[in-house]
Amino acid sequence: MEKITEIKGLGGMLNGFRDLVKDDKSITFIGTPGFCTPFAQFLGFPIRDKKLAFVPGLNIEKAREMVATEYGMELGDATSPDADVVVILGGMAMPKIGVSIEEMAALLEKIEHKKLIGVCFMGILEQAGWCGTPVMGFDYVMNTTLMGDISGK
Repeated sequence: MEKITEIKGLGGMLNGFRDLVKDDKSITFIGTPGFCTPFAQFLGFPIRDKKLAFVPGLNIEKAREMVATEYGMELGDATSPDADVVVILGGMAMPKIGVSIEEMAALLEKIEHKKLIGVCFMGILEQAGWCGTPVMGFDYVMNTTLMGDISGK
């Protein structure tokens, strides 16, 4: 894939994602329960006026709407996973999760969508071999590298 823009920091990540889906009305995130859920909520906040859904793992029947509340983004009632855009979060490609590219491709065949976006940290989608393959067919992949440190007394 060809790099189209650089993003810096969490604000750059939010703005970049918002730009990728600006013309779309509905977005479904697919990610690991717990680990990916807050990232879907994070990415969903600046686009909270759209129809948002979260699918935990490969459990399409457990799709839940994402709703804006006074506490931020929360999971709501059951909903259809069909959307303009499907976003696969990088946790799904992590070795400990155990989802194969074939399993993910089979899930995607069950969800109506027009655009496929991968969002990950530290290049996990590419490391797992999910990028540059016709099996997945990502329209866009957003990879963010986080660096930091912990200081103490």
